[in-house]
Amino acid sequence: MSAENDAAIRHTAHAQEAPPVRRDADAWRALAFLLAYFVAYVLVRSLMPGALDRDEAEIIHLTQELQLGNGTQPPLYAWLQWLAFHGFGLARFSLVLPKALALVATYVLMYRLARPLVGRDAALAAAASLALFPQIGWEALRIQTHSVLLTTLACATLGCYVALLKKPDLPRYALLGIVCGLGMQSKYNFGVFLLGVGCASLLVREHRQVVWNRKLWITALLGLLVFLPHGVWMLNNMDAAFTGTVRKMQAGNEGMAYLARVGTGLLQVPATLFSFLALPACIYVALCWPLRGQIVFDRTSPASRFFLASYATFGVLLLVLVLTGEVGVIKERWMIPLLFTLPVAVFVMFPALRTPGVCRRIRYAAYIAALLFLALLPARLWLAPAFGKVVSPHQPYAQLAEAIGRHCPAAQTVVTESVVSAGNLRFARPELRTVLLDDAVREHPRLAGPVVLVTHRDRDSDAIWRPMFLAAYPDARSLRQEQVRLARRFGSPGVMGFEVGCYMMK
Repeated sequence: MSAENDAAIRHTAHAQEAPPVRRDADAWRALAFLLAYFVAYVLVRSLMPGALDRDEAEIIHLTQELQLGNGTQPPLYAWLQWLAFHGFGLARFSLVLPKALALVATYVLMYRLARPLVGRDAALAAAASLALFPQIGWEALRIQTHSVLLTTLACATLGCYVALLKKPDLPRYALLGIVCGLGMQSKYNFGVFLLGVGCASLLVREHRQVVWNRKLWITALLGLLVFLPHGVWMLNNMDAAFTGTVRKMQAGNEGMAYLARVGTGLLQVPATLFSFLALPACIYVALCWPLRGQIVFDRTSPASRFFLASYATFGVLLLVLVLTGEVGVIKERWMIPLLFTLPVAVFVMFPALRTPGVCRRIRYAAYIAALLFLALLPARLWLAPAFGKVVSPHQPYAQLAEAIGRHCPAAQTVVTESVVSAGNLRFARPELRTVLLDDAVREHPRLAGPVVLVTHRDRDSDAIWRPMFLAAYPDARSLRQEQVRLARRFGSPGVMGFEVGCYMMK
């Protein structure tokens, strides 16, 4: 072992012998900042005007009733959101509350799982570093729903796994199974995360000897029982559960030859990884640069080999996915369950980075990034038009809801081709029932009385969407057809056009 490595380890050991009072104070200050930050987030989002982004609009549409399945997404987040709406009403506060609580839990759980592996200072830095990933620090605040809960439950799962390594008793095996079952109901790519954790635990001898025994059947059984209700729905609705996801994955490679599709996928992987990792990587390199001579990979640590094995598994899975030729676009949020553990892994693999100074600087950098992201939430309403950008809050759905009330005042049901329209119209007028046109064609839900068909005004309005609606409901009698043009809000240029049709159902 080199003299530099000896010095790094002695320095780390000295850092970990810091007075517990100071380290406890750091942890309590970090928790206070976290709670204050998300209280401010709830207040900012509750007071923000404008339309909702797609994911939040979709969750409003999905929570009209409790279901065992919600199309391409598992139902757990929708269940939690339904509880919030029934407790506090259909309002922005109740919309953002489950997300804020899930994010608070994510940061706390990240700290809890990291602390036994890297100590308090590095665990605080690793937890705070989640805010440096734009998909977590920014997109989670702005638009995400199911992905937020996925990250929370992935942190909880890994925390249960680390606790199990320390004390492999029956209650911890049971808890791991319950959390895994819940995770599979947060988002389907949680299964990829589980596969990575499972393969890594098999590949690391020290972990395999502890985890893989007869007690693991308790984990598997409880996980299956928790997932079973939705699993039965999924098996009976395979088309609804996966067709939309496959269609999204294939976007951009329609009509391309197999090799061209594979080549496109291979180019997408590094581009997506760069976009996901660029900000935290640059900050870590800049802040850790003074220690560059002391940074040595800890190859003896089972935890180091565990993280490496999990990333290798994820890499193989990505390669297999690309080689199917079915991937046109690899989205950055797909990387969340694969790479959210990187801050912990870096401190595990390179012990010299666990110095109080480095950890403190990383934590402060994360605080600054989080505050900038929070400030950008309301600012983008007015800044985006200055740069020629149109963002979702600029869309005039509140005005469209008023127009619907004028054109078909007795209607209680809106049929629309867009989930963004469905969620925003119900958010503007909670008494409205919203039905997606695709669901109406496939499932033929019963519609009674006056019904409004609302579609975006373009060349498909008359050629596709209206005939689809009339084919599903041939007895519908047209009462009124209107073209509505509404200006975008908050200084955003341009208008949006809609077709509004009022029908009497027999």
